[in-house]
Amino acid sequence: MKVITCEIVWHNKEPVYSLDFQHGADGRINRLASAGVDTAVRIWKVEKGPDGKAIVEFLSNLARHTKAVNVVRFSPSGDILASGGDDAVILLWKLNDSKELEPLVFQDDDEAQLNKENWAVIKTLRGHLEDVYDICWTSDGNYMASASVDNTAIMWDVNKGQKVSIFNEHKSYVQGVTWDPLGQYIATLSCDRVLRVYSTQTKRVAFNVTKMPSGSGAEGEVRSFRMFHDDSMKSFFRRLSFTPDGSYLLTPAGCVESGENVTNTTYVFSRNNLKRPVGHLPCPGKGTLAVRCCPVYFELRGASAEDEISPRSPPALFSLPYRLVFAVASEDSVLFYDTEQSFPFGYVSNIHYHTLSDISWSSDGSFLAISSTDGYCSFVTFEEGELGVPLKEKPQLHVRTPGAAAADRKAKKSQSHKVISPGSRLPEGTPPCKDPPVPPRTPSTAGKELPSTPVGIRTTSVPSPSTPVGIKTTSVPSPSTPVGIRATPVPSPSTPVGIRTTSVPSPSTPVGIRATPVPSPCTPVGIRATPVPPCEERRGSQAGTQGSRAPQPRRVTLTTLQPCFKTPRRINLISLKPDTPASAYPDPAPIPPSSEQEHEKPFPSDESLQGPPAPKRARIEDLPLPAPAGAQTSCESNK
Repeated sequence: MKVITCEIVWHNKEPVYSLDFQHGADGRINRLASAGVDTAVRIWKVEKGPDGKAIVEFLSNLARHTKAVNVVRFSPSGDILASGGDDAVILLWKLNDSKELEPLVFQDDDEAQLNKENWAVIKTLRGHLEDVYDICWTSDGNYMASASVDNTAIMWDVNKGQKVSIFNEHKSYVQGVTWDPLGQYIATLSCDRVLRVYSTQTKRVAFNVTKMPSGSGAEGEVRSFRMFHDDSMKSFFRRLSFTPDGSYLLTPAGCVESGENVTNTTYVFSRNNLKRPVGHLPCPGKGTLAVRCCPVYFELRGASAEDEISPRSPPALFSLPYRLVFAVASEDSVLFYDTEQSFPFGYVSNIHYHTLSDISWSSDGSFLAISSTDGYCSFVTFEEGELGVPLKEKPQLHVRTPGAAAADRKAKKSQSHKVISPGSRLPEGTPPCKDPPVPPRTPSTAGKELPSTPVGIRTTSVPSPSTPVGIKTTSVPSPSTPVGIRATPVPSPSTPVGIRTTSVPSPSTPVGIRATPVPSPCTPVGIRATPVPPCEERRGSQAGTQGSRAPQPRRVTLTTLQPCFKTPRRINLISLKPDTPASAYPDPAPIPPSSEQEHEKPFPSDESLQGPPAPKRARIEDLPLPAPAGAQTSCESNK
């Protein structure tokens, strides 16, 4: 292990806030992205020299941000670079392979001439209100999460460039965010001293971690202490991380209180229990601010290495069939751990004059880059085999992305809702279309409320599809469907009662449903309402009509001719007065099929009645007949 601090003016001697190695590329070039207060993002090439130390070469200057850049993160495939800064935007950069350079709008000609690569912005993600502090990608690179000073974390759909969800439970700056490699959780750490773990499926908080019991007091009361530092911590960042296999969550900025002594530490949470840590990794110096895991899986050391470990060493916190290596950066030092022991195997300190800000591993684990607010960066290099023997094959991870979860929910929803639901109605102004065929109901399914049944419609058992049944309708809140048929109380058997309907705002919806006796069964389909005599003027307001509740609602007898519904239907409506001959009225929209799910007792036997009285309302003759071709009904007079 060798350490070198390169004498390079990384960002015009301004503080360097973040850096990140490119993973998943062809492997021939170790690209490193850096970001700083000078508002620029820069791409570097890192190689190992003959003496084993790092050699850095400038590749490109990415100038688009207008304020300091706080974080840079390459996508897992290495194709896209995300950068976030104090200008509250996230820029997605991509390498332009064409020789034609982009217009030099955001940088000087002198700087552009030094560029060996041309990177262009392909998307700009806007949603945060304040500085963006941290960014993390999903394993497939289709989603990302960002943390901000506006007390929120945002889940993004990268392909669409849109927000998926906003997490606003934190009470102060969100200084770190990480996405579970298995796609189930997003963890955020804030200077409000709370670790929050969100479920990517429900978009809600799954775990809140803030306090730890510290034993019982003098009177037996249970005491607890806050597990994380408050905003007095010097660093702007609390970059937490999952292990590459998602089995553990490592959180910096921890503190353990033992009496009056406070020890800085990094907490270790097991995936099986994210409510409380399984252990912690004390830091002898100042508070920890970043944890990054080496992307390489290593084989276990074996028995020979275990014998070298002192028997007094504490038991391992981790239990894995392979060995993972990770680095923890504090304000002034870097500690190296692996999952086979709970104490560090490496320690680097006194390499910078000011607080460290970020660390990053190369794809092969041979470099660890360290950035500092003193304006310089350092590199820790490892020889081949120094960290261990890499596994020949990485373990397979079962990743679950938000997109796959949404697709599963849509598939289940489409399977469970095969009946036409009240939500799928015609838009306002659309003329009603042909009634869809309704499958015959069986006694086994009768009497059950279906999810698609409109509000206010109940189902009762039906002896046979051909048996006439009563249909009681209530108002359905659809702009293109007649609101409903409401009955008024009947004061005496001799008093005629009309069928009243509420007005519908759609111009294509008929005002009311009226019916008259039809002399021939060949009359086209349509439900016609009985006119009301002039002596029975009930022209109250619509509110009065809707407020009138009848103890015995009006019944409409619907006769189904065959269960398959390929033959015409017959709807019998009762006429009340024999004084006036039948008059034609426009046919309203057909009753929705879902209204047939309310069944009452069969109506009494029909007897002949005389013609109806004079019409209650003026006729409307200019509306078209909405009934489907081939379907016919006949209105018979009953007593």
